[in-house]
Amino acid sequence: DIFAHILNYLRYGSIDLPITIPRSMFDRELDYYGITSLRGIAAQESLPQIMDSFAVSLAEAQKKHDAFLLAYECYNRFCQHRLEEPKSESFGIMTIRNDHKLYRVGGIVVEEERILFDTYLERYFGLMVPADAPLYLGGGLFTVRTKK
Repeated sequence: DIFAHILNYLRYGSIDLPITIPRSMFDRELDYYGITSLRGIAAQESLPQIMDSFAVSLAEAQKKHDAFLLAYECYNRFCQHRLEEPKSESFGIMTIRNDHKLYRVGGIVVEEERILFDTYLERYFGLMVPADAPLYLGGGLFTVRTKK
């Protein structure tokens, strides 16, 4: 099993070792075959490192998910508003439910969340929040309009 990883190491010049193969055992096998191990080339992540990396990736995916759902919800409300009042302006007042993850009491908005929300709102739904709008994610109330 280790020999297959040694062949991959020779083939690609680097390798990510599975957690089932200790780095010391891999280095010993390289020595046996007369292969010089370059320090740092053979990498191995421990289970805690893998879990930490996974937790960070999951948190990032959750932020993107929450921002996209809010943009989608705004689009649905905007379309509903346009159907009910077709001659109205190309904007609508939106509110964020206080149980939404992006709702912030006191107006504290994380810039990364605002950028994600603005990006999704514009890219996928052709809407935008006017630049002169107040910190709209903070109090749960903001304006959405069609992109000009």
